[in-house]
Amino acid sequence: MQSPAARSFWPRGSQERAVESFYQHGVERYGDYHGGMLNFGLWTGEASDYRSASRNLVSYLARSIGLGPQSRLLDVACGMGAQDVFLAEEIRPRAIVGLDVTWKHVVAARQRAERAGLGESIEFRHGTAVALPFPDASFTHLLCVEGGEHFDTRERFLREAFRVLEPGGRIGLSDYTAKQLPQTLSERSLAGLVRRLWHVPAVNVVTADGLARTLRACGFADVRVEGVADDVIPGYYREGRKPENVRAMDEIRGWLVSRASLWIDHVTYRLYQRGLLDYVFAFGAKPSA
Repeated sequence: MQSPAARSFWPRGSQERAVESFYQHGVERYGDYHGGMLNFGLWTGEASDYRSASRNLVSYLARSIGLGPQSRLLDVACGMGAQDVFLAEEIRPRAIVGLDVTWKHVVAARQRAERAGLGESIEFRHGTAVALPFPDASFTHLLCVEGGEHFDTRERFLREAFRVLEPGGRIGLSDYTAKQLPQTLSERSLAGLVRRLWHVPAVNVVTADGLARTLRACGFADVRVEGVADDVIPGYYREGRKPENVRAMDEIRGWLVSRASLWIDHVTYRLYQRGLLDYVFAFGAKPSA
């Protein structure tokens, strides 16, 4: 059995390798920029900057699934671990395990937890969401923030999530779905471009109703999906175009990758403006035995 500290090496041409390559640029230089958070943020209430909006999003998901001091949490697509350090400090679950497909994220997450004095209470692993390296019924709660669209496939991940949750366990996702499926040639072209830029398998392009059906098909009950794009996408887009944030990303990721990322964000925003892209929170529970 592979050690929890070990790195996985993804096969050439695999979805895991493509996603890891997409997200690994500049991780070593990221530091505490934006508090280490990577999500789009929930721009409601008092959330007025990226740090507060990103924490607001994680906090909302955690509250919605009832995360508490007795919880054993699995965070799939944990990024650089900032959200897990935040949850450990704010809620203090009994155990947190983060898993990410990008090795540099895992290294940065472990370093962040050590700096926060949480190296013994948060574990970070390198792995794939579609073959979770944990026994059945290992966790009481599972979070996945903006990861499901990348997995090959989202349904395979949800079946794995159902397996590793104990009876009565709860799942909370933030994810991208189609507001409506594209109809015209221009809509299909734009949607296809965004999908390829974000490394999203075609099978994962579903509506919110489609995501709810998939959750139920994987065994989850009490399924609820909330469309929140208006409270997420515009705020993230505006924040990313502030001159100080553009300069920071130039330094972190390099000018070329930074400009490519800005262009990808712009195309994504256009998809949202045309009523084709949604951002959702999705929740469900594994029925009690």
